[in-house]
This record gives sequence, C-alpha cells and structure tokens, in this order.
Amino acid sequence: MKKNLLIILFSIVIFSCKKESQIQSYNAPYEYSGALGDIVSIERKDSITPDEIRNLLPSQFASILELKHKVYEYYITYKSLNKDDDTVLASGLVFIPLIDSFAVPLTSYQHGTALAKNEVPSFGRGGEYVLNAALASGDGVVACVPDYLGLGVGEGLHLYLNPREEANSVRDILRAARKLVKQTSIVQLNEQVFLFGYSQGGHATMSAQRQLELENREEFKLTASAPMAGPYALSRTSQFDVMLDSVFYPNPFYLPYLAVSLFNTFPVYSSYSAIFKSPYDQRIPAVINGYNSSGYANSQFPYYISSIVIDSVREAIRNDPYHPIRIAAKGFDLVDDWTPTTPMKLYHCTGDDNVFYSNSVYADSVFRSKGANCELVDMGTQNHQDCAPSALFVVKTWFTGLFAPIRIK
Repeated sequence: MKKNLLIILFSIVIFSCKKESQIQSYNAPYEYSGALGDIVSIERKDSITPDEIRNLLPSQFASILELKHKVYEYYITYKSLNKDDDTVLASGLVFIPLIDSFAVPLTSYQHGTALAKNEVPSFGRGGEYVLNAALASGDGVVACVPDYLGLGVGEGLHLYLNPREEANSVRDILRAARKLVKQTSIVQLNEQVFLFGYSQGGHATMSAQRQLELENREEFKLTASAPMAGPYALSRTSQFDVMLDSVFYPNPFYLPYLAVSLFNTFPVYSSYSAIFKSPYDQRIPAVINGYNSSGYANSQFPYYISSIVIDSVREAIRNDPYHPIRIAAKGFDLVDDWTPTTPMKLYHCTGDDNVFYSNSVYADSVFRSKGANCELVDMGTQNHQDCAPSALFVVKTWFTGLFAPIRIK
C-alpha cells in the first residue's frame, strides 16, 4: 500500500505553522526496565538543519514550509519480539529535534506496505522519511518510524498484517526512542504519545493502539490515534472477497503477501499447492521472500487475483463461514474483544480501490456500539493513493490542537 512520492511530499506541507501550547506541570514518562526496546546499534547518525530538510523537498514545497529546529536522525536496531515470543532484531528511524526549553511529545508513524526489505522509509530519503524529518523540525516532536519486524535490517520474514508483530515493532521503537532521548540529552519528553499511519500503517497503528491499551497502559499514555485506510476487518468485509470474486485489483501481490503471512502464522494448510493453482503455488514463496520489489511482484500475478486460487477451494471458502482460511484471516482483524479508550479517528476515502472503505465503516460501527471515543471521517471519493495527502492534512489539524510541549526551563 505504497504512496506516490510526490503525494507524500505534498502532505508534508501540513506539518508547518504549529501553535505553541504549554501546560503547568512536567511529568517524566514511565521508565521501562526490561530488555525489549534496548538499542543494539546506531547504524546511522546524522544532524539535519531546517535548510537541509527543505533541500530534500521539491522546489514547489520548499518555500512554504516553516521548519524551525535542527534535527538529529538516528537509524537504530533494537530488540523486539516476534509472534513466537522470540527476541529478534528490529530497525527503524528516530528523529530528535534540538530543543532545550520544552519537554515534547513522542509520535510513531507507521508506513504503508513494503515488500522488499529495503523499500522502507529508513532506506534512502524518500517521502515518508522527509515527512517525519519535517514533523520533528516544524512541530518539535520526537518522531519514530519503525520498519516493522522482518523489514529494514530486521531479522526474519515480514509477516504482513500480523497484529502482534506490527504492535511489537511500534511498542519497542517507542521504548528505544525514550532510551535514546535520555542517552543523548538533546531534548526531554513529556508523557504524550501519538500514533498515526496510512494503509498497512493504518492497520499497524490500530494494532499498536490495541496492544498498548490492553497490555502497556501505565507505560504509554496515548493521547490520540489516527489509523488511516487500513484493513481492520479483513475477514468480514468486501476486502475478503478479493480472493473469491472475479474483480480487477490494482496491486495483486497483496493476496500472495497475505497468504505467506497466514501460512507462517497459523497451521491453515500444509502447502501452497493445497490452495493455489500451478505455477502460482511455487511462485508465491519464491517472489514473496523479502528481496523482490512490489513492482516485480505485481508483474508475477494477474490483476484478477482470485483466478490463482483453486476453484474448489474458492467455492469451499465462499460457502463455509467457518472455513480455516476465514478463521485464520479473522486472526488479523482488530475489532474483537477490545474497546478503544484513546480518542481515535478513522480516515478513509469511499473510492479506495486497494483497502475498501467497508473496513473503516465496520470498525467504527463496532467501536462506537461499545461506547468508544471513535469517529469515522469520510475523506471523499478519491482512490487509495490520492486520498493520502488529504487524510494526513486533517490528521495534522487534529494533532496540532493536542500537542502540548511543556516548558521546563
């Protein structure tokens, strides 16, 4: 669920012109004493001035950004947990603004779908990288960008949309960022924590919110969460029907990507040949291995992606509400046995052609029926890619009113 570079860069414009706010008392964040989130290495450390960040932008955007703070960028590896509770190496970016008079908020931005390990924002200086550098410089927040487990230089295979692994990568980079801030003494943090992300990043944002609220409530006092255009209800919306119906789907590699994740998460089937037609049964694990680009992967599968599923299997899934594939997909849903307590806004366009709007409608309905502080924001009729800048714009508007830097000197 990648976004065009210029679309992402356009959205950076909204991260300027922040109003300053203050509150009266300073409470240091909770200090976690365990090993998870420990920084194993700092792979890259750069200092970036506002002018240097501006120079990374196309000229039409550079002149209208208000970037105020020098930023220190750290590419780190840190300890996290995979689905089997094994300690693994994860990686990601932390941007720390140089501010000596305020304790500032902590944010985590969850990126969209990346297939190859090096397609994540921490490799190169693409749109999502600049987005978070500008956020740190313009708004004065410590900004995290986890690669997710199995991506970047992280160990293992990335399990696409696996909620536990997504949430662990976010939780532990937030821990790592707190430790890095304390170690470097560049800035101080207040207790505010914000989560946001688009597409797979929307799913990862909601996964992290659920886990932090249920398991780490004392450690992370979430201020707001903004999941955008994510497949939160994969098994019970029209999203699931992509594998059953003959419909054009613009990114066909998503289904094989999901299949590999399900195959490695649940004992659903013994081999790919039990589900997929030849030659796709052999092609899926060969293509979805962490080293092929999303563009190449799309070229290896038909746009009518349901055609790669064995006909009898497809009909069995269609007719059996308790089919193992349905049950496994439900394990990646994020709407069961949980009532959000942090203010949450779901942003989505009705014309989304990759992650269908019904995901947000379902999640919003379930959460509000339980009394959650949740709102679905209809962003219009644009498609998945074109919806991103407007969604980021309104998220910024909301977050700006909640950022509360605390004067400490």
